[in-house]
Amino acid sequence: MKLKKNLGLWQLPVFQNAYYWFILPLAIVFIALICGLIYNSSGNRFSGFANVGIDFAGGTVLTVEVNGVGFIDGGNYDKNLAIIEEIVEKHGAKISSSQTGGSNSIIVRYKNEVVIDGEAHDYNSAANTEKMIAVNDAITSELETKFKSEYSNAEVNANVEMINATASKELINKALLSVSIALVLMLIYIVIRFDFYSGIAAICAEFHDILMLLALVVIFRVQINSSLIAGIITIVSYCINNTIVIFDRVREEVKPYKQNRARIDVRAIVNTSVTNTLTRTFYSSVSTLLTIVILAACGVPALTEFALPIIFGLLAGFYSSNFIAPSIWGLLMNAKQNAERKANKSKKYAKAR
Repeated sequence: MKLKKNLGLWQLPVFQNAYYWFILPLAIVFIALICGLIYNSSGNRFSGFANVGIDFAGGTVLTVEVNGVGFIDGGNYDKNLAIIEEIVEKHGAKISSSQTGGSNSIIVRYKNEVVIDGEAHDYNSAANTEKMIAVNDAITSELETKFKSEYSNAEVNANVEMINATASKELINKALLSVSIALVLMLIYIVIRFDFYSGIAAICAEFHDILMLLALVVIFRVQINSSLIAGIITIVSYCINNTIVIFDRVREEVKPYKQNRARIDVRAIVNTSVTNTLTRTFYSSVSTLLTIVILAACGVPALTEFALPIIFGLLAGFYSSNFIAPSIWGLLMNAKQNAERKANKSKKYAKAR
């Protein structure tokens, strides 16, 4: 796509291609749906449309703590994690995520599903809580025995915390409520500071960012847990900044037209506003992105689960702030002006008759 020169300024042809900017998000959503259906089909190594963690699906958090030795130092972490995985899988469960806890413990999570003689049994319901407790007791007992034999002079503790489906549902409801309140407050703020169409465009851009984040999470099988909710809230609060910067420029460009009571040149305003703020939005997004990429690459699973959704959201936010939100504002403003022009023509025609 070539830049267009106008009045000595190199301008991005944003508004002329307004409808084309929606193709990429729609394509990503389509790919996510296809990937989800493939993941959900039988006969593959994945289970379910998305990789839902125990924070939402319910499950068990197992903490193994060994004091007085280098439990996770050097290659001990991988070795001891392999021992934990072996014992957990021996009792029919399967670890979904793992991380270190401080300097002397390993934390693993697994769903309350147990495979017995090749058949999966769901122990997540209240009726099967006692069965899952028995499985967890057997796991912790065997782990303590194993690590006491491995580290004879160390203090070994294995503890479990079960998360049931009711707690998971409450977490989802609270997350949806917090995001909804944030979006409503943003809409009110932008409408007051700018105009109604800017508010609608900004909220559409926020929905775009969340949808793209979730679509990429499905495609890349990132685990959906409480870290994802933290990532969504972070993106909602961060990406609105670039959108506000662009709409602030839009407001400045619109002022001369309002003062002269002239028809607003939507194309010129959108293109000029995005072009003039592009350097600022690009540098701010890239600087933040570099920091998060380093965080994701550090190798700690818990940090990676938190950082990846933010990376997806930052990329989506840069795209929506510069192309989606200004295009939606321009389309709405054009529709308003066309409707007003038709109404004025109808009035003139009625008077002439």
